[in-house]
Amino acid sequence: MLGVRLSEQLETRLNALSEKTHRSKSYITKEALKRYIGEEEVKEQEKQETLARWKHYQETGESISNEAMMEWLDSWGSDQEKPCPMK
Repeated sequence: MLGVRLSEQLETRLNALSEKTHRSKSYITKEALKRYIGEEEVKEQEKQETLARWKHYQETGESISNEAMMEWLDSWGSDQEKPCPMK
């Protein structure tokens, strides 16, 4: 169980949305938290992947050339779309 204190303005908005949608405040709050937590989890995962890639680059110096990346991007939407030039 979690208790959350809302500002007066946020509580007013939640009450209004609850009335308009015929949903309980608990339902709306749970849905909002699910979405927010999902978005934050994705952001954190992307951050960890970026940090791992940066660490790998620092350790190995491996990178993808601009030419290879541009060739791949130029192929987007064509019949001969190329795979991403990942190492």
